Amino acid sequence: MKNQYVILTGSKNNAGDYLIKYRAKKLFSKLRPDRKVIDYDGWKPFTQKQLAEINQSKALILLGGPALQNNMRENIYPMTPNLDDITVPIAMLGIGYKGVQGTWEETRSYRLDSPSLELLRRVNLSGVISAVRDYHTLNVLQHYGFDNFIMAGCPALYSLDHLSSEFSPAEKIKKVCFSMGVSYCRSKSMDAQMRDLITQLVAINDFRLEVLFHHSIDASHSRQTEFARWLRENNILYRDISGSENDLIKSYSDCDLHVGYRVHAHIYCCSISKPSVLLSEDGRGVALKDVIGGLSYKAYTRYSAGLFSKIAGRVGLCDVFTTSPRFADGVVSNIQYEIENSYPRASLCRSAIDSHFSQMERVISQLP
Repeated sequence: MKNQYVILTGSKNNAGDYLIKYRAKKLFSKLRPDRKVIDYDGWKPFTQKQLAEINQSKALILLGGPALQNNMRENIYPMTPNLDDITVPIAMLGIGYKGVQGTWEETRSYRLDSPSLELLRRVNLSGVISAVRDYHTLNVLQHYGFDNFIMAGCPALYSLDHLSSEFSPAEKIKKVCFSMGVSYCRSKSMDAQMRDLITQLVAINDFRLEVLFHHSIDASHSRQTEFARWLRENNILYRDISGSENDLIKSYSDCDLHVGYRVHAHIYCCSISKPSVLLSEDGRGVALKDVIGGLSYKAYTRYSAGLFSKIAGRVGLCDVFTTSPRFADGVVSNIQYEIENSYPRASLCRSAIDSHFSQMERVISQLP
């Protein structure tokens, strides 16, 4: 048996996934310096060599992301057809559900198929405590009868250099980073909302605005390239920061305020005590507000989750999102209020993150 952990991560393209892995490795280095960490791509089945390496380790750890979903064994963690091939404890760290509405009612009816439940039973009976990223996810697991999980937040929340630090906004906002979501690719109303919000922020003229894409601007995705074209035509700066955590860290460290739809842009800025405004596209962002509070708004009033609506939405026959026509007005008004009044809500995230860190310490410290 080697003094090491094998972690399964989902970092392919999305900058936020890379940040989860980056921060988790920092936490292991600080809290478990006695363990080496080996990183495997979670979406790939194990080779025989990888399986042998896992079974010589202290534990297999499934790390971060919205992995708790139906067909998670098939689509997220194919690993090996027979879980009995894995002879070491399996634990989870920072796993979240992929809810649409973000309501408590949704967590009680959240569907998980039999292979997914088989994996969760194995984790639950592993002999070690596992951790999820929000209370909505914890509620899903408790509803299914799994009691060996606690809520410790996303690993990306914890910047070791900023724990227990002062919330420290800039005296004057000179640069704002706007994170692009993903819903605009399939929703005309969400597309219009993002353009409206960007336009209003640009019109303030007191700061420089830069729009950041967390997924690569791929020519095969016409809505992405069309949005980037609109930004160019309106002389609005934008950048693609996909592919690693480095550009995410550099970009948001260099801004004075984040506004946008990407959960991990919000998490990163809050983790380094910068003001941030999250506009939630689904239940993940809604659930995060229950963990750290702060400035977070649900960007839609309704989402049509039925199969027919999803199919019709993909081909442009309907819009699965319903939005408020004055949403951007309210967001900009609230941002201005926070700036003028020393961030009474945005500053609360710092103490919430610090409060939850003890749970992350507890989980990592008790791993084998």
